[in-house]
Amino acid sequence: MGGAMSGPGHGGDRALQSTAAGLRARPRPLSRALSARLDRRTMLRSGAALGALATIVPASGSGLSAGVRTTRGELFSRYLGGEPLNWWLAVPRRATGLVLALHGKGSSAGYWFAALDAPRIARETGLAIAAVDGRLSYWHPRAASDSPSMLTREFLPMLTARGLPTERIGLTGVSMGGFGALYVAGELGPERVFGVVTMSAALRRTFAATSIGAFDDEADFLRHSIFMRVDRLKQIPLWMACGTSDRFYPGNVELARSLPNARTVFDRGGHTTAYSRAHWGDGMAWLARQV
Repeated sequence: MGGAMSGPGHGGDRALQSTAAGLRARPRPLSRALSARLDRRTMLRSGAALGALATIVPASGSGLSAGVRTTRGELFSRYLGGEPLNWWLAVPRRATGLVLALHGKGSSAGYWFAALDAPRIARETGLAIAAVDGRLSYWHPRAASDSPSMLTREFLPMLTARGLPTERIGLTGVSMGGFGALYVAGELGPERVFGVVTMSAALRRTFAATSIGAFDDEADFLRHSIFMRVDRLKQIPLWMACGTSDRFYPGNVELARSLPNARTVFDRGGHTTAYSRAHWGDGMAWLARQV
């Protein structure tokens, strides 16, 4: 499931080549990580403790928009060990909500800023957008890593400590990240997630159809398949876009049939950055109305 998308910002990210070094430490399972719902006070304490682990530097570049503060930094994770994870953040004035943006396979957090201009989207929607590297984790708990716990136990507390609204969040993702956005939303539930936006979500019905490395084995696939977890998504607003020439189009159509309340855009296009760029703004505008 989920090869790298073509076009700028998808394949060839050198920071993602040393996956083996990043997947050594066996983390605490996500089911335990999410069993205790974090209240704001707990998250603030956790965020303060994580402050020493995060390096923050100002961001620069042509993608910046007036009225949006963009920063980037590094996060040392116990759930995705090895080299520090890069993160990016775009915060508009008077942000109305926070959205975690999960990148695709072979990409990185910077994709949302370099290829999709997250600062502009943040300014237009009023949503703060936060992205962090997930390497090749496929955004689900693995035998040797747990990227969802990295998001909920390390990245979100860090954002809480920076004053962002993390009690309820939105999620967006492309390809592998679309799968991850759906998975994490299902784990957190409607009390913590106000909506999800996916583009070209990497959805397959069988383990045999997935890409090498997407899952540890068939048992891992069955535990984390979105199609086995549809009931967890029924109460969460969902917007899905996928091109009719995309290899994941059948999976997206089938999921939409299982979630009749989902808003869908199934139109001409393939598994490309150009398709994501053409649709993300509309999806995020819709997501802003769910806050």
